[in-house]
Amino acid sequence: MSVVPEVRPEAREHRTAHDDRHARALAALRAAEHGLVRRPQRAPASGTSPGTPSSPVPAREAPSAPVDPSSTRPVHPALAPLLPGGGLPSGGVLTVQGSTSLLLTLLATTSHDGAWVAFVGAPAVGMLAADDAGISLERTAVVPDPGPDAPAVLAALLDGMDVVVVGPRAALLPADRRRLAARTRQRGAVLVSTGHWPGAHVVLDARGGAWAGTDAGAGWLRRRTLSVLRTGRGSAARPVEIDVEVPVCGDIPATSAPTAPAAGREPRLRIA
Repeated sequence: MSVVPEVRPEAREHRTAHDDRHARALAALRAAEHGLVRRPQRAPASGTSPGTPSSPVPAREAPSAPVDPSSTRPVHPALAPLLPGGGLPSGGVLTVQGSTSLLLTLLATTSHDGAWVAFVGAPAVGMLAADDAGISLERTAVVPDPGPDAPAVLAALLDGMDVVVVGPRAALLPADRRRLAARTRQRGAVLVSTGHWPGAHVVLDARGGAWAGTDAGAGWLRRRTLSVLRTGRGSAARPVEIDVEVPVCGDIPATSAPTAPAAGREPRLRIA
């Protein structure tokens, strides 16, 4: 007689949600990779010749609800003081400037927790550094140079990814940014820009710091202390400068969906 293990309803719902998210992410990747998503062309304005190029603009987004500050994605506890809600705001836009280490560590916990992350137009962000920070590469997509279709690629990825990072090689017009911000709210994703983004909910500007772990000139570099100026909108409107310790060893704390840590993982940067 065979015994069929009972599947709890909450486990079944979690699996279904994970499968749906996985399917959406794969569909977004296929669309971005094969160029199936293109920005629709507007008809030439009156008074212009048919040969005059018109500015391709995505379809107008429908009005969306404001960001719910109580809905957040987890971050490392050491970085939680930087964010008004203690996590990445679902449906929100963040700017992280001045430190790639801060950017990667900010995303590591939610990536480890099962989120899909995409880097668009950010070739300077290395995947070895991302792996060292604790980001799960099996759920990471990279589009180093999206070219002129950057708005369409980003819109497609926002449909299926949980976190989308926008780098300097993603050329966007002000209207593109407004539409992408609206799409981020509608999809409940998180949009993170490495450069200036007008109207960002949270702006984190790293302003120098120090390394720790090299005892008497030798040893492993284990942590970096950064001075970060936080500005933004709403509860982040008042400028605050905070000193935070940025882990550099990929030590991701357990969250609601823990995964087994990599055996024997050691920091890879050593001063001798």
